[in-house]
Amino acid sequence: MSIMRLNEFKALPGKFEMLVGLFEEIVGQIRTVEGNERCELYLKVADGVDEDEKLIVLEVWKNIAAHKNAASAIDPKQFKAVMALLSERPSGQYYTATES
Repeated sequence: MSIMRLNEFKALPGKFEMLVGLFEEIVGQIRTVEGNERCELYLKVADGVDEDEKLIVLEVWKNIAAHKNAASAIDPKQFKAVMALLSERPSGQYYTATES
């Protein structure tokens, strides 16, 4: 059964567009990794309720090991560039679908 990884990232003030640009490239790279079934970038809708400079990367993988192996597909320079644009440590969790 496939697993889903949901990752949330929050940009520093004024850095959201740069962060989105980097993730557009990274998502394309992730889609080429063996074991990846789906990878999408979602931007938080500006709702005026909480901070709007957040994005989500939704990944679906054959298994957790495939996800962990995907890190090698991302250039370390890109990873450093992403981290420099974040206002806090990214968060992420694995999920699995129910059978119902």
